[in-house]
Amino acid sequence: MDGAGEVRSFFSITMPLLRPILGLVLIITVIGSFQVFDTVSVTTAGGPVDASRVLQYYIYDMAFGQFDFGYASALSVALLVILMVVTFLQYRVTRAGQSDLN
Repeated sequence: MDGAGEVRSFFSITMPLLRPILGLVLIITVIGSFQVFDTVSVTTAGGPVDASRVLQYYIYDMAFGQFDFGYASALSVALLVILMVVTFLQYRVTRAGQSDLN
């Protein structure tokens, strides 16, 4: 790496060594972004004309507001599958399971 600039050193040395941690942080952040039910429920309950209604609040409303537990369960399973697919794709794209230490 003789003669490499700061940018080249960052992308050739620092980023590959940080890949596993960055992958984990990205996955946790995306999963955390789906945990907004409490904020929406307490502040706006879906908001004016459903402006701030999120999928989690919709599932809750279907189950406990309209007593359609089967549909709400199906939506919950679909949400789980979506989160699993997004997590798997992020894990593969960022190659979080690999490290360049070897």
